[in-house]
Amino acid sequence: MRQVNTVVVEGISLDIDLRGSGLPILVIHGWSADHRYMAADLESNFDSTSPWQRIYFDLPGHGKTIAPDWLHDQSQMFNILLQVIEQVLGTQKFAVVGNSYGGYLALGLARTIPEQLLGVALLVPDLPDDSNNRDVPPVQIIVEDANIFTDLQDDEQWIPNGVVEHSQYALDQIREFDMPGYRASDDALLERLNKNYLLPKEIRYSKTPFSQPSLIALGHQDATVGYERQLQLLPEFPRATLAVVDMAGHYLGRVERPKVFNALVRDWLERVEISLK
Repeated sequence: MRQVNTVVVEGISLDIDLRGSGLPILVIHGWSADHRYMAADLESNFDSTSPWQRIYFDLPGHGKTIAPDWLHDQSQMFNILLQVIEQVLGTQKFAVVGNSYGGYLALGLARTIPEQLLGVALLVPDLPDDSNNRDVPPVQIIVEDANIFTDLQDDEQWIPNGVVEHSQYALDQIREFDMPGYRASDDALLERLNKNYLLPKEIRYSKTPFSQPSLIALGHQDATVGYERQLQLLPEFPRATLAVVDMAGHYLGRVERPKVFNALVRDWLERVEISLK
């Protein structure tokens, strides 16, 4: 079952794509992308008998959600996210999945409204330091095949250095599910947000551990957000499974390591379900 509703937050209209029914999972996509690639990553882990309702949406300036001119920093974006949650879920408890930039925001939720969260999955989460820098490894291509990339468009030139294993499958997946979101993003908004990227200090640092089932999934060759700084999150998440996956960069998921990715996601869902019994 799939249903699309619309909510309005501070004059911003957001389409909420609901799939399935049951326990809610809020899914937060990454920087300059939209919810379509997240649905492509996650939906194979659910079927008609799943006890989970997936909640997808596009952040302002991403996908179909238009960003207002006044939106220029992460405090505003995070406040919009909280208002979306209030409108869609009220005080209902839910799980949250965040990928990359979405993982950065999901981490903020774990530190802001932990009592409302059933569990958190941080998928290649962005985790900049106080100077908005990232500790990333150099680009590494383990399986190289330049013959695959003979017809790249101008905005696809990054792809050969963006995946650890060159394959026609990876290229096709990125073209089908990721590129449409990148092409729809509001570059002016992204430029404004990038100048004010850091969340407030009280959200960037945890005061108490998050005690619900969690997942921290990282790519060992992730040259976009890295993995080493994210390892420091483990004490904050005493019920986390933490995986650093080989032959995976920032496209850990259906593009690079779908089997291990799906196993990690399904295990996390099972652990959340067990904790509710």
